[in-house]
Amino acid sequence: MDKLERMPFKAQKQLFEKLEKIAGVANLTKEERQEYDEALKVYRDCKNIVDYAEEKGEIRGEIRGEIKGEIKGIKRTARKMKETGSSLEYIMECTGLSEEDIRNL
Repeated sequence: MDKLERMPFKAQKQLFEKLEKIAGVANLTKEERQEYDEALKVYRDCKNIVDYAEEKGEIRGEIRGEIKGEIKGIKRTARKMKETGSSLEYIMECTGLSEEDIRNL
C-alpha cells in the first residue's frame, strides 16, 4: 500500500486497470476486495484533486492573461491620447489610470 501511494497517478491508473483485468474484482476475497476498494478510493480522490487543481489553474491563467491584455490595451490607448495632446484629466477619466501611470507612459 505504501508503494502504491508513492506511485505517480498515471502508473496507479494503469495498475488498477491491469488488476481489474487480471484478477477480476469479483474473484477477490472479502479482505482483498476491501483493500482494493480502499486503494481505488484513495486513487480516485487524489485524481479528482489533481484534475480540479489543473482546471482551476487553467482558469486562473486565462483570467490573468485577459487582465494583462486589457491593461496593455488601456495603456496603449492612453499613450495615443497623450501623443495627440489630450489633457491629463481627460486621459485619466477615459482610461481610469492614475496621473503617475500616465506620466510614466
